[in-house]
Amino acid sequence: MKNILNVLRFEYKGFVSAKSFRVVMIIFIVGILVLTSVPQIMGAFQAMGVGEGRETGQRSKAAVILSGEALTNEIYSTALSPEKLGEKTQYDWVDLSKENPSDAALEEAFRTENYIIAIRFSGGTAYEFFAAGNSMNSLDSVGTLNDIITEIVREVEIAKLPADTQAAVEHISSIAAAPKIVDVGGNAGSNFLIGYVLIMFMLYTIIGYANYVSSSVVTEKTSKAMELLITAVKPLHLMIGKVVGVGLAALTQVSAIVVAFVIGIAINLPYWTKTNSSLLGLMENNNMEISLAVIVVVYFILGFFLYAFLTAAFASTVTRPEEAATVTILPTVLVLVALLVGFLTLFGALSRTAAEVLSFIPFFTPISMLARYTLGDASIAQLLIGVGILVVAIILVATLAAKIFRMGVMLYGVKATPKQLIRALKNS
Repeated sequence: MKNILNVLRFEYKGFVSAKSFRVVMIIFIVGILVLTSVPQIMGAFQAMGVGEGRETGQRSKAAVILSGEALTNEIYSTALSPEKLGEKTQYDWVDLSKENPSDAALEEAFRTENYIIAIRFSGGTAYEFFAAGNSMNSLDSVGTLNDIITEIVREVEIAKLPADTQAAVEHISSIAAAPKIVDVGGNAGSNFLIGYVLIMFMLYTIIGYANYVSSSVVTEKTSKAMELLITAVKPLHLMIGKVVGVGLAALTQVSAIVVAFVIGIAINLPYWTKTNSSLLGLMENNNMEISLAVIVVVYFILGFFLYAFLTAAFASTVTRPEEAATVTILPTVLVLVALLVGFLTLFGALSRTAAEVLSFIPFFTPISMLARYTLGDASIAQLLIGVGILVVAIILVATLAAKIFRMGVMLYGVKATPKQLIRALKNS
């Protein structure tokens, strides 16, 4: 046990003290904090009026020009007053009805008064919409104004009807479907984004850290350091120490990334709630809870150990770094197949039964079970069964890997043949 701890400590320190480890972790942490703060940053810039010629703290300016019935009808004039329009849009409105500028004069006002949009309205459903060509967001207001004017026109037309008819029309107009939504899981459309992100995260982290184990084994064999190590440490202890040491370093980095994500959400959640950000809907519709972070970490570390033991065993059978990619192709292919199963699950291309069965196959479990969970298709009991399956699989793979590793570390100059590997498994 002491030898395992010594190897573990050496591998862990070597990994976390590497400049690349710290740089990657800092980049990920800063990147996550910035990404989760993007809506708030954009909101701050919009409030400052950046890029639209506004004074700091002011909203964009807009103009409303009423004429004809829109001026004489109280419903129109009240609903389209600058105050009411300001409540329903993001602009500060100015009433130019008295001036009633011509199109040329209005165009000049856009330049001198920094108007972003303007509307000319005389009643009915038709109206003129003027937009500043240098504003990317001005045309987005058409939909909002259409809704506002449509609602007002309906109110005006209903007011023209006899009193007894008005109540019936208002009742009919208020009728709307009221669905009772029952979430039965499997909604790839609303859960695809978070599922995709988590699957790709699992893919790159598992492959990346497992390949580091492979690189460490081959490098020590190339430098002859392995010859010195196996005189003081049993091959089995050496393999376990390496894999667990790198695993703890990987867990350190992944945990830091997850914590950064949680902190980013905690910092920005009040702003998202205040502004009713679409990110809130994304989180609520995609099982975005603290439990998800725990599940990701647990399944990541178990998936890493499963593939890392297998990778270490195969890497020990070669002596040159360029040969490592060839012999570790099996673990890589298994991860890629697991990725395919995860994507097919997200897209709904697999039946529920097929997706469930495949998620209990050890080499597919880390990714496919996570895909099912993001769809709301995996219960806590199934997640725990998946953890149990992975633990058993890790023990079996580690046992077989130890036999291959024991033989592989003694080979120099030649690659182990399939016959030698089979003989090592039989004789150990």
